Amino acid sequence: MAGSNEIHTCHVCINISCAEGGSPALVDALSERLAGSGVQVKTQVCFGACWMGPNIVLYPEGTWYANVQQSDIDDIVAHVHGGPHVERLTHGVDPQLHELVVSLLEAGLD
Repeated sequence: MAGSNEIHTCHVCINISCAEGGSPALVDALSERLAGSGVQVKTQVCFGACWMGPNIVLYPEGTWYANVQQSDIDDIVAHVHGGPHVERLTHGVDPQLHELVVSLLEAGLD
């Protein structure tokens, strides 16, 4: 992964499966909670893991959170601000897909 511990961007998938799972509300909650922190919240069309959505990838750190719910926002915000990873949200992500998505983000996918 990118190797940096500093998180600059929370990328949130808003494609159909993730949107049906509540990703637009996650974008709103993250945007509100991270306002003024220097961390951006950006939407992405798809990460290719619809069955695990809603999905959030923290960049440049590379953490992928799957099956994110509104109740997870406090823990994700704490992680963004230097707290621990939210381990319960990191299971089941295909390592090759994870690497591909982070590589695309590194290449400038916005």
